[in-house]
Amino acid sequence: MTSGGFTVQEWDAARPWDVYLSSVEERRDLWESNWLGATLDDESAARLAALPEKRRVLVLTEDWCGDAAHSVPLLAKAFAATPLIDARYLLADDHPAALSRYLTHGGRAIPIAIVEDDRGGALGAWGPRPAPLQAMFRARRRELGVPTESQRTEFYAPILRWYADDGGRTILAEILMLLERGGAPR
Repeated sequence: MTSGGFTVQEWDAARPWDVYLSSVEERRDLWESNWLGATLDDESAARLAALPEKRRVLVLTEDWCGDAAHSVPLLAKAFAATPLIDARYLLADDHPAALSRYLTHGGRAIPIAIVEDDRGGALGAWGPRPAPLQAMFRARRRELGVPTESQRTEFYAPILRWYADDGGRTILAEILMLLERGGAPR
């Protein structure tokens, strides 16, 4: 049974941010660095404080995912900035049915942040990457195909550069749109 965008069982199995972060094993330095370095600009903080009502957010994630390591700590910092958001973090590998409801172009990809209003109504989902980065990723996959292990560094270099250059601005803008109004491009 769903309570909107996710089941009660999925919500109950999810962890608060501090418990999730303490369980991270793969890429731990990156996760912690991104959490400590995540900041909110004044406008984003004001928009979070002015949300029309409470929100619940379930983030499907895994510690091995590079995109999650870049996005989820920033999302967690934003969600922690307001008492209007109750956020939890669910291991996608342990809950494939949850991820199957939020396929990205027909495939499984994380992170996915699923947002509900205070009545349990689904408002939408964000992820696995900000829209402009997702477009870049898809273009690289069309052009270069799925990277082999020896091609991974070259394939992902512009993606990592994008994250660094953007500084989280696009992630915050997209998640705020969803939190404020519901609905987000996927």
